[in-house]
Amino acid sequence: MKLVLSTIFSTLTLFIFAFLFYWVVFSAGFMGSYLHIMRTPEGQIMWANIVGFLIQGFLLSVVYKYYYKGESSLKEGLIFGLLIGLLTSIPFLFFMWANYTLHWKTVLAEGAGMGFRLLVAGIVIGLTFGKRHKN
Repeated sequence: MKLVLSTIFSTLTLFIFAFLFYWVVFSAGFMGSYLHIMRTPEGQIMWANIVGFLIQGFLLSVVYKYYYKGESSLKEGLIFGLLIGLLTSIPFLFFMWANYTLHWKTVLAEGAGMGFRLLVAGIVIGLTFGKRHKN
């Protein structure tokens, strides 16, 4: 049951934080260099975004389930989110910089947003799993 709840809560966290991040970043003008490769707002496929976040939330929850010790849910979720966020966002920065003609500020904003979303999702997952009950 914790895996199901963790998947739901982390999916919602990832979705909401991505929405807020891109809303702020686009309104600040950082994402202008993406416009030539992005779909129009009317052409975006929202269900594919939702499925992507659902898969990401599920896989993060599965990895966490086998990682956590169950001693301190906040601390373990924070460490998990930080490690996964760094593992994902730092290489992503270099891949984006190497392969796309994006402004460096856009690349940094994208990487920071990804890392932060994963950090918060890790905390949510940790808090959802909580402490292990000793039998």
